[in-house]
Amino acid sequence: MKINSISIRKMQHTDYEIMSQWLSTKEVLEFYGDMNAPFTLQQVIDKYEPRVNGEIPVAPYIVELEDEPIGFMQRYLITDEQKEVFGYPANFIIIGIDQFIGYPELFNKGIGTKMIKLFVEDIARDKEVNRIILDPDVSNLRAIKAYEKCGFQKVKKINEDTCWMMEYTIDHP
Repeated sequence: MKINSISIRKMQHTDYEIMSQWLSTKEVLEFYGDMNAPFTLQQVIDKYEPRVNGEIPVAPYIVELEDEPIGFMQRYLITDEQKEVFGYPANFIIIGIDQFIGYPELFNKGIGTKMIKLFVEDIARDKEVNRIILDPDVSNLRAIKAYEKCGFQKVKKINEDTCWMMEYTIDHP
């Protein structure tokens, strides 16, 4: 997936080092993980290697700006149990996504909006997918603004009102 200078590729084993750097940054951990528990390289390997190898149904990706890694995205199928909890019909195909930009100096430059639009466009090509959802922390106003620019709408607060469930509706012709 590529648009202008932003591209998204599947995560590889060689990306674990950069992931451990990003997941040790307080600005990333503020909304993605635990600020008091930065990831070690081994923790990144333990968490992401099964995903990279296709052993679990979560597909991880690396975002690049001018061919340099700058962020992370992942997609996964929402389970029937999750659909029931969120109030979706059982026959809906729903993809969940998560993402972050790994370098704080790249925040507030429109990069997040571009990478999300690119990812959403790719997912929406699947004619069976009805919705894409994500769940930003209610205080992550920067991310919420980017998601809204991409067409996501707030649906309801979840996780004891700490997160917004936001959805992107796909209307296939």
